[in-house]
Amino acid sequence: MPPLQIVALSLLLVPLCQAEETPAHLGPITGIVIGGNHIYSVSQAGVFRATKRLAKPPFRVMSMASAPKKNAEPILLLGGGQPATSGEIAAIDPANGTLAMLQLGDDLVYSVAVSPDGKTAAAAMADGRVLTFDFPGLAPKSVAESNRHRAIVRAVAFSPDSQWLASAGLDGLVLLTPRKPDAKPIVLSDHSAGIESLAFAPDSSQFASGSRDGRVRLHSIGGRLLRTFQRVGEPPDATGFGQAPRVLCLAWGNTALIGGTSTGYIFRLPSGQGNWQPLHLDQAGPVHSLGQTLDQIVTGKTGHVFKLAKPAK
Repeated sequence: MPPLQIVALSLLLVPLCQAEETPAHLGPITGIVIGGNHIYSVSQAGVFRATKRLAKPPFRVMSMASAPKKNAEPILLLGGGQPATSGEIAAIDPANGTLAMLQLGDDLVYSVAVSPDGKTAAAAMADGRVLTFDFPGLAPKSVAESNRHRAIVRAVAFSPDSQWLASAGLDGLVLLTPRKPDAKPIVLSDHSAGIESLAFAPDSSQFASGSRDGRVRLHSIGGRLLRTFQRVGEPPDATGFGQAPRVLCLAWGNTALIGGTSTGYIFRLPSGQGNWQPLHLDQAGPVHSLGQTLDQIVTGKTGHVFKLAKPAK
């Protein structure tokens, strides 16, 4: 791979005086960010704030993240690239339309995350690496390898207290790493299938991981397995002989741990006893991404953003 180079662009927004055909999402919506009063989403058609397209990065976007920012629009981090060609990240400031890009590798970036203080970010790479770097500057010299999986890394997440970085891969492993110099990861191998998604509890005491065999496992922050939910996303009449649902996304808010599956389910997991609870089923396609506010769930489907009122506890 050539040396890392950062590229700054400022012409990604459509000028106010220039007419264009009203854009719409194309393909899977691979990222949802809720910042302030706005909902941001991304697909092959570009980055949108509500129904307005803000930018169209010159690469396929696989993930989007941001850090909380009071009384201002968040700076968005995108990850993606071109399969077997490049792994790219980009930082977009919606307020002024500027974007900085950096190539991290020769294959896709599958997931990105931003630390709660907004100063560090992480990328999950197709080649198995977990990289960290400065945000939003994306300085090439700041890029460092935090961990390495034996297969594609599908998810990364920072704990809300900023003390931990978790990564999950198709090798079935979760690597839970303290954010300290030279810290070694806690290696969790409870999953028997590749892992697609991660989410920390708001108090950083637990985290959840969702896999390709319809299981969601809850671990303590020290790595102890607390509970396993099975057959998440399977319809009631499933025989168990078909392809297992994949748990594609998880989001853990102050009121609920929710997720989405390849079978079109939006679900909630109980904090106490009980099984997974289906909240909505859209048989038209998978739930690729999601986020939540106090009163609604926002999900990314194929070609559109779907909003669902939160049910009572």
